[in-house]
Amino acid sequence: MPIPQREQPSLIERIERALVLLAYFIELDGDVHVPMFEKFEAELEELKKKEDTKDRARRLLLAYSRFGGRKAIASRNLSLSSSDGPLPYLGL
Repeated sequence: MPIPQREQPSLIERIERALVLLAYFIELDGDVHVPMFEKFEAELEELKKKEDTKDRARRLLLAYSRFGGRKAIASRNLSLSSSDGPLPYLGL
């Protein structure tokens, strides 16, 4: 029976874990690790900001497709088919 693969932690989770380790190292060794901590902290904030933006975009798209009428986005307008190529733009 194959061993189940563990899901790899996201980059955000990995950076959060690294920050905990760096905080520990800062306590042990002092300021030598502060620049790396600050760099990881900034990277984490940037990744979270991108995720928030993608979530807002998804919510907007769902709202438009749910309401119907003039605001509706037909799924065929967003579909790409590897065999047929992209479908023509039919407007929103």
